Amino acid sequence: MADLRILVSVILMANAVLEKGGCAGPPGLPGHPGPPGIRGPPGPRGIPGLPGMTGILRPSVKCPCQRKPAFTVKLSGQLPSPSKPVPFTEVLYNAQRDLQEDTGVFTCRVPGNYHFLFDVDLHHCKVTVQLMRDKSSVLEKHQVSTKEPRNLSGMLALPLHVGEKVWLEAKVETEKPEQARVTIYFSGFLT
Repeated sequence: MADLRILVSVILMANAVLEKGGCAGPPGLPGHPGPPGIRGPPGPRGIPGLPGMTGILRPSVKCPCQRKPAFTVKLSGQLPSPSKPVPFTEVLYNAQRDLQEDTGVFTCRVPGNYHFLFDVDLHHCKVTVQLMRDKSSVLEKHQVSTKEPRNLSGMLALPLHVGEKVWLEAKVETEKPEQARVTIYFSGFLT
């Protein structure tokens, strides 16, 4: 009887397997990947990283490109000699000493583009002012004042190389030297 039970069990199992399509064989190859899924939400912020290493200390060096030459000078009282650099009587600013205070001549030590400006107040005279670069006039202005005070000004940007010189020359004409007054301001700076 036990043999009969085993036989019936085998038949029932074989019947069940056949109903499902036969015997199970080895697994097949994986199928093609499916399309990408929907992007998930961003994760939580991570913990901060460790501090970096300390850099190597180097000696500090002053950069010559940070040197910005500039000056402003003034002449008042005395009338300047014609065809010579104007000698200024008062230095308002000349920290880098690029303008020779006793001669009124600026010497370029840092090459670049410079702005030069002059402003002249005059009374009872005729004035001609020239901005000179290495013995050549690069700007000339004229003004006449008879009874009323007048003003004369000029400005020019000049590219300069090391060693080039810039100065003002002024020619003053007057019929009344005791009444003639001239005040000249001269400024220059590297831009």
